[in-house]
Amino acid sequence: MRLIRLAPLALLALQTQAAEGFDPVKDIAITVHGGILSVTVSRGAHLKVRTFKCVLGSQGELSLGPLPPASGVDEAGDPIWRGTVQVPLGGAQLEDPAKLTVTYQPCTEGPEGVCYLPQKRRLSVAASELNPRP
Repeated sequence: MRLIRLAPLALLALQTQAAEGFDPVKDIAITVHGGILSVTVSRGAHLKVRTFKCVLGSQGELSLGPLPPASGVDEAGDPIWRGTVQVPLGGAQLEDPAKLTVTYQPCTEGPEGVCYLPQKRRLSVAASELNPRP
């Protein structure tokens, strides 16, 4: 019976610890492979849908396929993604390598949750990694 009472306290301690050790750059993995942009946020955190962008910073045209549906909403009612978000990318007449800038806003979860300022990550991607327009 005591274990049941301690479980919520242990969970709260783990969530607080995750928020304290979260790094808005290091704890977000961003890759492009086979025409798919993957953005992965660590457990205990999420990404705000409304601040997500991917733009081309070099010659050519970039197109994004449909964004996946939100996996939930945060305490402010904003749509969010947890885990891995995958977005099809396409391009035409791209400079090689293509220069992409991905903008995302991570937030930690729980009572001590923190929303960080939007982050920008610049990537150089082989033009051959981008499928023709999605």
